[in-house]
Amino acid sequence: MPIHDAIIEAQKLIGRLWKEEQSPERERILECAGCILSFISATGQDYRFEDFRQSQDPGRPTRVEPSHLAPTEPGAAGSANIRELLARTRGFFAQLLAAPGATNDHGSIRLILDVVDYIILTGELVTLDEYMRRLEAGSPPPVIAAFDSQRAAADWLERAPEPPSRAFVLIGDQYHQAVYLRDINHRKVMPWPAMEYYLAELVQDVAPIAVASFVSSEMAESWLKEQTEPPNRAWVMIAGEFHLAVNHANVQRRALYPLSMADGYTINDEVEPEPSRPG
Repeated sequence: MPIHDAIIEAQKLIGRLWKEEQSPERERILECAGCILSFISATGQDYRFEDFRQSQDPGRPTRVEPSHLAPTEPGAAGSANIRELLARTRGFFAQLLAAPGATNDHGSIRLILDVVDYIILTGELVTLDEYMRRLEAGSPPPVIAAFDSQRAAADWLERAPEPPSRAFVLIGDQYHQAVYLRDINHRKVMPWPAMEYYLAELVQDVAPIAVASFVSSEMAESWLKEQTEPPNRAWVMIAGEFHLAVNHANVQRRALYPLSMADGYTINDEVEPEPSRPG
């Protein structure tokens, strides 16, 4: 099974394990498991993770030692809180793997355990911690790189020795998806309405409230540029229209997105469609 499909199957397992009435501990663990799976895909690490799994010694259940999951000072090798949460998540799914009734789910359970090992052994704890914080804060979709032109983005993807399997990048201020299909060495950067869907979802239940108002885009851009500690996102009003001010901190890019971008985009329970594989 392709690794992308295997990750989706593991997400489905988490959905089946979710209960309407469950302990806060179980809820947090299942949320963590879902988050680490989405982290792999959102950061374009599907193939890197697949290679990691294939490099493990056959028959050896893990290369993670207890010391790897011991709490440490935040900001060193990763947050103490995230290490402790991963340890609990690993313990939960290790117990589930040994349960008599879990035979049909062994593949997905092992994949979740492997994701925990991968994050720890490849030094992704700090990046995961930031990803989870932004996810819990309802921040805009994460991007992994930013470019000034389509050509620059395409050149970057073409020359990358380990290109992302699938991840968002910015060209100017607009979202694009970088796609790499390793089996046919297909690489492409295409526009993708990630911000449009995000804006539509953001105002679905809560009306926007502006923290500042400007008569022109130039004034708003100047204000955003001058912020020493800008929030991940904040609503502002520009000439009577709501805009979302976004701080893409990891790529050092700040942008303003008009709410009107969401016109025509509706949010439902279906998963956003993904680009089809070329025939």
